[in-house]
Amino acid sequence: MNKDYRTAINTARSALSAIILPTDNVNIGSHPIVSRFMKDIFKNNPPVASITLHGMLAVLSYLSLSKPTQSSLKRLTLKLGMLIALVSAQRGQRLHMLDIEFMKEGDSFFEFACPEHIKQSRPGYKVPSVLLQAYPADQSLCVFTHLKEYLQRTKLLRGTETKLFLSHAKPHHCASRDTISRWIRSVMAAAGVDVTTFKPHSTRAAAASKARNASVPVKETLDTAGWSSARTFDRFYNKPFQKNGGFATSVLTIH
Repeated sequence: MNKDYRTAINTARSALSAIILPTDNVNIGSHPIVSRFMKDIFKNNPPVASITLHGMLAVLSYLSLSKPTQSSLKRLTLKLGMLIALVSAQRGQRLHMLDIEFMKEGDSFFEFACPEHIKQSRPGYKVPSVLLQAYPADQSLCVFTHLKEYLQRTKLLRGTETKLFLSHAKPHHCASRDTISRWIRSVMAAAGVDVTTFKPHSTRAAAASKARNASVPVKETLDTAGWSSARTFDRFYNKPFQKNGGFATSVLTIH
């Protein structure tokens, strides 16, 4: 059973819980039979593995081979997508939503607010912004430098398009979520990562785990990735992979 089917089942469960009245004060979604069914689905379909530490280092080493000003638009686009995925630990959905109309630029950072609903959206939940900070230790891995170069290169190509990522080929339309995922998969494959086992989404868990194992505070990891519960992170994303520092610095350190 793939991720889409699991998502469909969870959606159906939530929909039924919303329209069917509780029986004996028990919500249909929490009924023992339904709960056992969902547990069996989870046991038979474990979470996708995250990239190993070796794989993470291979990706970082591959990315460090070129500087933004020396890259073609295609290479710059793919590299920027991977860097943002790693330092922000965001889903492809969130990367696709990045919009320069909701972007704030500082001397050493870019920050994107989220004007749309995302997977975690719910009443009372404030969607965290995506903060992309400079990484002076290595310009070849600095997401701030790459984004600055990308904005300059695409300025005359985007016309009225405000979504950050554009197709690197003509006619340079807004890149779809699936396209961004293909870019990330392409970078992983070029770095020698087995893309038949590790998927683009696994960068989220890998980045968070690498930061967590580098002693980044749990709250910073949760805030960066947009998780509200440490239990969710520990159960699904905290993978066994060292350096003190912020989330992005810990992720980008090649060690």
